[in-house]
Amino acid sequence: MNDVDDILTPTSIWLKQNRRIALATVISTWGSSPRPVGGQMAIDQNGEIIGSVSGGCIEGAVISEGINSIKDGKSRIKDYGITNDMAWEVGLACGGELKVLIQPLDLEDNIVYSIVDFIKKREIVKLRIDCSTGFRTIDNTIDKQISYFDKSKNQFIHIIDPKPRLFIIGAVHIAQALVSLADVADYEIILIDPRNHFATKDRFPNCKIINEWPDIALSNYDLDKSSHLVTLTHDPKIDDLALIYCMKNNFGYIGSLGSKKTHNKRCERLIEKGFNEIELSKIHAPIGLDIKAKTPAEIATSILAEIINYRRKNHDE
Repeated sequence: MNDVDDILTPTSIWLKQNRRIALATVISTWGSSPRPVGGQMAIDQNGEIIGSVSGGCIEGAVISEGINSIKDGKSRIKDYGITNDMAWEVGLACGGELKVLIQPLDLEDNIVYSIVDFIKKREIVKLRIDCSTGFRTIDNTIDKQISYFDKSKNQFIHIIDPKPRLFIIGAVHIAQALVSLADVADYEIILIDPRNHFATKDRFPNCKIINEWPDIALSNYDLDKSSHLVTLTHDPKIDDLALIYCMKNNFGYIGSLGSKKTHNKRCERLIEKGFNEIELSKIHAPIGLDIKAKTPAEIATSILAEIINYRRKNHDE
């Protein structure tokens, strides 16, 4: 779910409640589309919805088509144009076009349930959809890494990535701001700090807190490229444990707070632990995009911006 929210998990609950559902998916866009390719909305027979395909400007029309799809049991593709006036209402500078696949789901929809299982296990899903028939199959042999519409085959390839995960080492002021920003950006956030008088629910209500040493805490997770880590304590006894563990595992972004001088000393310590220059180059330090940040909130903004830039660059490539 690199670009879109997970609506299939709550949709699976609707299915278990025996609701009849149609699933609308954005399969192609042009211009200033409010939602990216892969954006989805579930519609039940009463017109209740989960998710969004347009930010509001064409939802009514898609809901009507979804109800029709439920009634006749047929998939359909609909093209929608977003006028400049409609775009303005949803915060865009100008209009655009989007193509939406609308398909009815079975009450015992094994594809949806399988995808939800993959989501829970944080495993990538590659779904091939025949837009003519609505037939869907999970095909992880697909080599593409982003969702796209193959017009020549009338197929939509939907790539569903694990939700990005952010490990924050150190319950400092910057961490408070970073948790708030990452929560808005829809990251799964895990704060790790063995000092339980700092890492408390009162100070950090919007994330999971682990009061363990970082290497112990991280060892309880299956780590992948959608896992990212920032160290913020300035304390080598804490930060270095996290860095050593992460550089030995399959990790995404790794960043450490501190000046160039601090980072040079950090590298000297890690070289003594057996790491080489190539491995040390994985650490983004000084952390964050250079936006001349000063306050904790500004520094947190620069950190999250760098993580987003890292994710998008590596995902698109």
